[in-house]
Amino acid sequence: MKYIKKIKLLIQNRNVYKYFNHYGENLTVKKPYNFFSPQNISLGNHVHIGSGAYWDAKGKIIIEDNVIIGPRSTLWSRNHNYDSNQYIPYDFNDILKPIIIESNVWIGINVSICPGVTIGEGSVIAMGAVVTKNVPPLSIVGGNPAVVIKKRDPEKYYTLKKQGKLYIKEKFNRKN
Repeated sequence: MKYIKKIKLLIQNRNVYKYFNHYGENLTVKKPYNFFSPQNISLGNHVHIGSGAYWDAKGKIIIEDNVIIGPRSTLWSRNHNYDSNQYIPYDFNDILKPIIIESNVWIGINVSICPGVTIGEGSVIAMGAVVTKNVPPLSIVGGNPAVVIKKRDPEKYYTLKKQGKLYIKEKFNRKN
């Protein structure tokens, strides 16, 4: 049964993988999903993307290693030019800004990440957050707009990281 489930997951994801710019080992992408400009998406090792992902990568999306993204995430790397001298409410030009999610980040359910945002290493993004600005490493953020609620304990974080205690990597290893 364990192997049948793994084979189904590989078949489910096989078609989407070929469109990404790059992807590492141990990637899970749950259906349904909508990826616009997937050729501009780069994914590291040990990445989980929950169902209902709705991403526009025209301005690039880069996700590093050991990242967990909950269901119904929205990542949007482009915006309209609302400051146009030619048209209102916006013109025909897109403003492209990459989204970067650094290693060991956990993003909860129903999170939206705006163009140009970098989520720092080891951060946690609370469910329903709307991230409009960069998130410093080891931050726990939530709200609309997202604000820092607290910081992770750096000593504990870096000790666990040095020991290789990476949840999503271990979870993938246990499946094999």
